[in-house]
Amino acid sequence: MKAALAGLLFVAVVTVPFSAALLPSGGPSGTRILATAHALDDIPGGMLALYQQAAAARCPGLPWSVLAAVGKVETDHARNVATSSAGARGPMQFMPGTWAAYGLDATGNGVADIMDAVDAVHSAAHYLCANGGGNPATLRKALWHYNHAEWYVNLVLERAAGYAVSVASAPPVSADGQALLANPHVILTPRARGDVAAGIVDPRVIAVLAAAAQRHTIAVSVMKSGHSRHVAGTNRISNHWCGQAADVFLVDGVPVSRASPQARIFVEWLRSLPEPVRPTEVGQPWPDLVGGGVFTDGSHQGHVHVGFGPRCTA
Repeated sequence: MKAALAGLLFVAVVTVPFSAALLPSGGPSGTRILATAHALDDIPGGMLALYQQAAAARCPGLPWSVLAAVGKVETDHARNVATSSAGARGPMQFMPGTWAAYGLDATGNGVADIMDAVDAVHSAAHYLCANGGGNPATLRKALWHYNHAEWYVNLVLERAAGYAVSVASAPPVSADGQALLANPHVILTPRARGDVAAGIVDPRVIAVLAAAAQRHTIAVSVMKSGHSRHVAGTNRISNHWCGQAADVFLVDGVPVSRASPQARIFVEWLRSLPEPVRPTEVGQPWPDLVGGGVFTDGSHQGHVHVGFGPRCTA
């Protein structure tokens, strides 16, 4: 079922609410399996959600990352769909005979369509499960049935390892975190949303963003994931590294800059907050607003940094 490396046939990828793509999937013994930054960069959001949903629905115990890795190796997540030299077809490269036995109508439209991403991914999870994909002891066997080659099994497992990280005893998402994820006035990038969903964002950051959303619509680019360990140009640990900060890059739909009155109003509001809800550090573009933890420099001309101390040391 190895895919051709290139193709001209276009397949529409299912549109799935993007928030679903960032919700952690359950793992064994209280662990949670989170998408890595590489997974978020490499896998289209709709496909990532689809892999997670299909693995959970069709094969409990099958890591979604393995299903995603199959999709990567076969067609680069439906980017390169073509009929292979062996006759395999569709986003998950099913042979017609295998599809006849295992193909599912996951969309509920009455047709099991080998070219439909939803049907194909759910069917792949179903096929893997039928060959032991839900059991770690027989996962390699299930992958071998998908493509009868040890190199293929090793490649899929290698790709899967880069897509997910297991977080033991991860804290549950708080009610405030859940509310922030659902707040239409808080726009979170995939990495920022993943941090909130993983329960690794300081409650003070969540609280101040929620309060800001009562006045503005804000967009957050980064919290912890994707930020450097150190403050730029120093050897100090950044408060981002411990989930104690967030960078806001849009306020009411306007990019943060000295020319943005909305962003300036947002900063002035942050400065006016009483302790202990007032951030201990606010990086922003306006020199006349500095003081009391509010600062400006060359790295904070295009976003508002909202951070809380004491200084992160982990």
